[in-house]
Amino acid sequence: MKAPLLLLSIAAVAFAGALGADATRAQEASTTLSPKAMQEIAQVEAEIDRIEAQTQEQLAKPLDNQIQQVELLGKLILYDKQLSVYRNEACMFCHMPETGFTGPVSELNRTTAAYPGSVRTRFSDRKPQSHAYAPLSPVLHYNRGQGDLVGGNFWDMRATGRRLGNPAAEQAQGPPTNPVEMGLPDIACFVYCLKSCGDRRPSRSTGRARSNKSVTARGPRLRATRCQFISSRSTAAAPAPLSIRWRNPLPAMRPLPR
Repeated sequence: MKAPLLLLSIAAVAFAGALGADATRAQEASTTLSPKAMQEIAQVEAEIDRIEAQTQEQLAKPLDNQIQQVELLGKLILYDKQLSVYRNEACMFCHMPETGFTGPVSELNRTTAAYPGSVRTRFSDRKPQSHAYAPLSPVLHYNRGQGDLVGGNFWDMRATGRRLGNPAAEQAQGPPTNPVEMGLPDIACFVYCLKSCGDRRPSRSTGRARSNKSVTARGPRLRATRCQFISSRSTAAAPAPLSIRWRNPLPAMRPLPR
């Protein structure tokens, strides 16, 4: 009896999975963007292409110091559409500076609030958060003076900063492999996309791009470059140490009072 029951269970799971996949495909097929939204999206994509091309031109100019080099690399990554599964969505698609580093498409802000990913029929489940000041948020910790938790980048605590020492760096791990955002299968594909685009790391001595095609920057370094660029734009008048403080100086989080 066990074998037939096992086969029935497997068949039921397979049938349920097929129904779920069909429902997902049907939902995606029925999700269409309005002509106005498509027009605005095209305008945003054109602006992203313009800024990315302008940023690549800066590689030919010597940079003053390593901080500026890292910021330039972060900007190149943030505006690069080639890092998404269909090579059509940059990180900045949901975080343009002219709208406070959040969503720039007024038609989407008026209707769905959430934004489509590289697969344009798949929408995120929340409004894009603003990048402004996000890299300056401390690691989530309990503040006895306020009697409350302080820090982190999200109310749901998905980017506390406890693991990497920076909430924004932890958040930067999510979009490349999120199926409703940039949609890459895994972080290895993200590194491969970077490598296929060529090595964009500015030389420490000249500030110019290197000629070889290898990308040696690893995950934490790539996340830090994105955070550095965002931080530099959010706090132009802030002292320099703020924009490069990747490790949080706060003490370890104390337990919540019972």
